[in-house]
Amino acid sequence: MELEAEVLKFIGEYSSMVEEAVEKHVPRRLTHSYLVTHFGEARFKHSPESLTEGLSKPFWELFSRGGKRWRPALTILIYEALGGRAEDVAFAAAVPEIIHNATLIVDDVEDSSQLRRGKPCIHHIYGVDIAVNAGNALYYLPVYLLMQSVSGKTRQLLLEKYVEMMVKLSLGQTMDIVWHRGLVSEVSEEDYLQMASYKTGALSRFAVEIACIYSGREDLLDVLGLFGENIGTAFQIQDDYLNIFGEEAKYRKEIGGDITEGKYTLMTVYAMRHLPREKSMRLREILASHTSDPVLVNEAIQLIRDSGAGDYAKKVSRNMVEEAWRAADKTLPESPAKNRLKKLANFLVERTL
Repeated sequence: MELEAEVLKFIGEYSSMVEEAVEKHVPRRLTHSYLVTHFGEARFKHSPESLTEGLSKPFWELFSRGGKRWRPALTILIYEALGGRAEDVAFAAAVPEIIHNATLIVDDVEDSSQLRRGKPCIHHIYGVDIAVNAGNALYYLPVYLLMQSVSGKTRQLLLEKYVEMMVKLSLGQTMDIVWHRGLVSEVSEEDYLQMASYKTGALSRFAVEIACIYSGREDLLDVLGLFGENIGTAFQIQDDYLNIFGEEAKYRKEIGGDITEGKYTLMTVYAMRHLPREKSMRLREILASHTSDPVLVNEAIQLIRDSGAGDYAKKVSRNMVEEAWRAADKTLPESPAKNRLKKLANFLVERTL
């Protein structure tokens, strides 16, 4: 796919810069010097070996597996489109990516997932206790370090946007968990879109907000922030689509894993509303069973396909990106970064991996 190859290529151009920034936040091996620099002299004694084993190693086990790295690219492209240089925002651009990986570690525990990026989830390698603690620590560590590099109004705005984003992430995850636990009887399309907006859109919005704040363009926080939120939400819809209709070799997670977890997605909500009553009830029954039986998982996938929910989800995600781009297009001056930004937005809903 030409668009996919082009976008992955220019995201790759930022990869070494991003990885270097990530390693400044979370070194592969934590040292006494790092701890003293950022946390001061220990009252008793620093233990860099313990922190390396319980924090750095689990994080780098996951981070080194790859991932699309589109969030730091989003920050950098917005910053460049507003006239900045990539290297000046790279340290900040790493923050949403680290937090994203932290959410994956914790989400996989909460969802009882088996695979992440083609390998066992972190809690299967290091244990649930280390995984949960490492994930929680990495929600805060990069922002704590970022605050040490800025001051005044910039620090205040970043902290405000960070706290807002983290609360929204938790609200979205709460909704997702409650639904797949079957604790509410009905989930609407609007419910799902709000959940995705919180759970995924808030983090990509934060990635854009960082670029605006670093550019001194607080006046653009709302319009460009909404652009980031919309493409993040559309990305989640596409991720749900690939979980049902993707190719496992490319997707690198269990196809149909969302069925086993009993997740409500835009597709399952649409299918249950549009299938004949008997088939709708059957899909609801399979989701509620949290089955890993491939026969039942495939039956659910076929029900979703028969309902036309896949085509509908693609339409919604594409419309969301088009709406997001119209606002950004009016706001940003023409530039190579702007052209790349549009391609990135389209890639997020057309990708096959």
